[in-house]
Amino acid sequence: MRMGLRARVALSIALICLTAAGTVSAAAYGFARWYLVGQREASALTRAALDSRAVDAVLVSGGDPGDALTQVPSVGTSLPMVRVGDAWYTASVTLQPDALPPSLLALGVAGGGQMRFAVEDDAYLGVALPVESGLYVEVFPISDLDRTLTWGGWILLVLTAFTALLGAAIGASLAGRVLGPLGRLRIGARQIASGALGTRIGLTGDSDLDPIADAFNEMAEAVEDRIARERRFSANVSHELRSPVTSSLATAELLERQSDALPEREARLVTLLVSQMRRMSKVLLDLLEISRLTSEDPPQWESANIAGLCREVLAHRGVDQNLVVGDEPVVRTDARRLERIVGNLVDNAERHGGGLTLLLIERDAQNVRIRAEDSGPGVDPDVRERLFEPFARGASQARTEGAGLGLAIVREQAHALGGEVHVESPAAGGARFVVDLPIMKDEP
Repeated sequence: MRMGLRARVALSIALICLTAAGTVSAAAYGFARWYLVGQREASALTRAALDSRAVDAVLVSGGDPGDALTQVPSVGTSLPMVRVGDAWYTASVTLQPDALPPSLLALGVAGGGQMRFAVEDDAYLGVALPVESGLYVEVFPISDLDRTLTWGGWILLVLTAFTALLGAAIGASLAGRVLGPLGRLRIGARQIASGALGTRIGLTGDSDLDPIADAFNEMAEAVEDRIARERRFSANVSHELRSPVTSSLATAELLERQSDALPEREARLVTLLVSQMRRMSKVLLDLLEISRLTSEDPPQWESANIAGLCREVLAHRGVDQNLVVGDEPVVRTDARRLERIVGNLVDNAERHGGGLTLLLIERDAQNVRIRAEDSGPGVDPDVRERLFEPFARGASQARTEGAGLGLAIVREQAHALGGEVHVESPAAGGARFVVDLPIMKDEP
């Protein structure tokens, strides 16, 4: 999965910081090591040269090698030793002559030199110089220098890692500040998609981001204006057609009442005409209702018994009122809109779902939930999202009459009351339409 923009920005800045800090740390460590080791080696070589002369002077004058080593100043922790013939003399028991590497002794015999070596876990710098009476060797412990360089290296490594983490945190913070306005655009787009067409993005005074917000607001305004024009057109057309359709329906119904005096063929045509005119009249009424819902038509809040209202809806349609079960909440709502919600759900179940089997009412602290279940074939998951759109039809609706506006009205009415509606597929079969309506704060 590809990383998001914030993660990519944070990772990029972290890599930049890691590279820069790593380069600086490596350079600092290299310079410090070169300088400290060089200084230690130069100091050791100078010290050994002076000490070898003092020892050689004692030996040349016929002094004892042990006494000659006592002429070496006790500075630091250096270990002087001298070889006269095949015998070694030393003033310390910390390091024995047999522990000296042969290559160091060879350097001394060849004219003098120095080299690093280790005995067990201790590091030493040895300087071997020839003297008139034999070979002078002085060994300087350098474990403390190695430990200092090692700790310094680890500290630089930790600081490099910390710099990378700090860079990642700064990158994430900067990316968050850049993406913050884009997040407001995302929220605004979702609000518009949910139906809040009046949503606009506020300007922040940023010369780079405000043009994006302006473009978004212009787009939202254009969408709102276009949808408003389409709704006005639909409402005007429905209103203009209502009168002629009503007149035509009245004329067709008059002919239907006289159909006994008409020949059989003409009587069937009149019956078909009345059926289609009634269907057209119902579609026009639904279109007018949707147009009113999407215009400035605030709810008329009043106290209503939800269960009682549902039973009245079922009784008006000749459906068993005992299907209403559950709680008996009395809440503030728009009874007219709620009646349209329940009525369309019942009509949908009776026409397309094999009949209503349950109308369950539940209440909690924040919402009232209405569940309408039927015994139909259910709803295909592929059409659930568009089932509440105007003129949308499910598989069962394609074989029945209806314009596909009932569920669209349910959704618009639910939104007008601040609620939501969705459809589920119960395990027992059929379809379950669920309406969630918030309880008003000033509920009695």
